[in-house]
Amino acid sequence: MKVSIVGAGNGGVVAAADLTARGHEVTLYHSLQALKDPHEDIMQGKVNFKGEALYFHKFTQDPFEAVKDAEVIMTCLPTHILAQMFEELIPYLEDGQMVFINGASAMNSMMLTNLLKEKRPEVSVLIGESMSLTYAARYDYEENDADIILRSRHNLFSAYPSSDTEKMMEKLGVLYDTLVPAANIIETALNNGNPESHPAPSILNTGFIDNHGEEFYLYRDGVTHHTVKVIEAIDEERQKICEALEFEALDKSARSERSTYFEPGKPLKEQYNESPVLKDLAGPVTLNNRYVVEDVGYGLVLWKSIAEAVDVETPSIDSIIHLTSLMLEVDFTREGLTLEKIGLDGTKDLNAQV
Repeated sequence: MKVSIVGAGNGGVVAAADLTARGHEVTLYHSLQALKDPHEDIMQGKVNFKGEALYFHKFTQDPFEAVKDAEVIMTCLPTHILAQMFEELIPYLEDGQMVFINGASAMNSMMLTNLLKEKRPEVSVLIGESMSLTYAARYDYEENDADIILRSRHNLFSAYPSSDTEKMMEKLGVLYDTLVPAANIIETALNNGNPESHPAPSILNTGFIDNHGEEFYLYRDGVTHHTVKVIEAIDEERQKICEALEFEALDKSARSERSTYFEPGKPLKEQYNESPVLKDLAGPVTLNNRYVVEDVGYGLVLWKSIAEAVDVETPSIDSIIHLTSLMLEVDFTREGLTLEKIGLDGTKDLNAQV
């Protein structure tokens, strides 16, 4: 399959290596607006993967070349820059192409669909998203060495509108057999594991991060007997939102065991502390980090907005949003992503709108 990957960060480089190794024709696109250039070998189409040099089809910084003839255009980007990068591609999109948002879900497929309708309403493109990145990816920039720690299992996926999910799954299943159809993009967003895992233990360890950030390990050290209680409280509120929308409502342990990030048979604290995938991940080194800024602004604020629409109270989620706003001097409730900003009416049936 001809696949274009947008974003030459960790996730994008690992995806390019993996899909190339599995026989797909991969073009890797890195915007000229990006803050950091990729490794010089990446710009020559070369990456070390599982100990061997591998060459993908093409590296480009030309959006036309990135989009031309691609069957699937897969974004591996932080949520806050996704719309900006998508606007670079819009002039060159072709009828029948698919855009797969591969990363932490925040109902971005609706946002991109609305953007496409505004800029090029005549083009017919399918857009959908997974609840999380399809890999636990590792990439050493200095060595240009990519590897996969695990392929995320039971990774919920939905198109927007959800009536297109089956059609997208038929093609994307060739790339990733771990994708599972969700009811809609609200369900994928509510199963994004980052908003419950990252912000609370980060801000509750602010003193250590401020003074010794380079020595901080969120999953191994930041999740303690005390901080895990906040994670559990946030997850309980998330489950209530799922129940109100008639989605499956598994707790954090069960969901992470199913995706193979956590080992079964342990308390949640130990699952975080001892996860072979997560425990040795360093950071965040500062609160001004995607673990906090993105997962509050595009995660917890969105969950709060959904909760308000279905009359579920979220005191624990509210408290983390409030404290983070104070610490970073940003009004996340006002600046963050809400149903209204996405284009949904919180007074009407949410499932019927997506």
